[in-house]
Amino acid sequence: MWIWRYSLKPRRPLSALAGAAPRAGALLRVGEGFADVHPWPELGDAPLDEQLAMLARGETTPLTRRSLWFASIWRRDLFDGLTIPRSHWPGSDPPEGFDIAKIKMPGGALPERVRLRLDFNNDGEAFARAAPALPRERIDFIEDPCPYDAAAWRDIRRRGFRLALDRVAPDSARPDQRRPAAVDVRIIKPAVEDISESDIPIIITSYMDHPLGQLHAAYVAANSTETCGLVTHVLYENDQFIERMKISDDARLIPPDFTELLEALPWKRL
Repeated sequence: MWIWRYSLKPRRPLSALAGAAPRAGALLRVGEGFADVHPWPELGDAPLDEQLAMLARGETTPLTRRSLWFASIWRRDLFDGLTIPRSHWPGSDPPEGFDIAKIKMPGGALPERVRLRLDFNNDGEAFARAAPALPRERIDFIEDPCPYDAAAWRDIRRRGFRLALDRVAPDSARPDQRRPAAVDVRIIKPAVEDISESDIPIIITSYMDHPLGQLHAAYVAANSTETCGLVTHVLYENDQFIERMKISDDARLIPPDFTELLEALPWKRL
């Protein structure tokens, strides 16, 4: 098992929690397979050094278990025959071709023209302040308007909002994942979660991680009919991997072949 550490430089603050500080991660090589390890300590993940130290001891976390899975299926022709779904744009400046934008709230500017997915990251006070002025006719859904509570979420839904649940609900309050009460959409990040059977729509998103991590999300999302969140490389300054990422005219990620770049990295044994 081998690793290569990297840093991603955001073009702008990624969220109220993360700010604009560089993001640290590591690519993982296991035999002929590759994957990404990109923790978010702000969301409860163990820091990168701890993730790697545990992995070196043969211990895994939700993040590294999923990384090992993706490395195990990696091959050069992984996307042959697959259709990548359309993506929303991650920010307030969606280019032509995108008809949905996902905005981190509070403070995000709401663009014209497109439908909106607004992520409040469980900040109930911010949602309460913003809710009266939101353009409800253009809102696709509100993600995590407050910490999950079925009664509170039912009340928000009665006010005309469609609600999406991310993985950040406290374990003590986590709803049944097949048919969660007062939830219209489940957000799944393959970097840290398996996809379980669900009776409601599932939106696959990346972990705002390395482009290789984006490919993990895109592979899991392949053939979905939902608009997903797979183009987060645009949040970061260019590097040799990001420069190879392309988006089609109809807002679909075009998976590049990273094999040459991956083989050339100065890998270090874990």
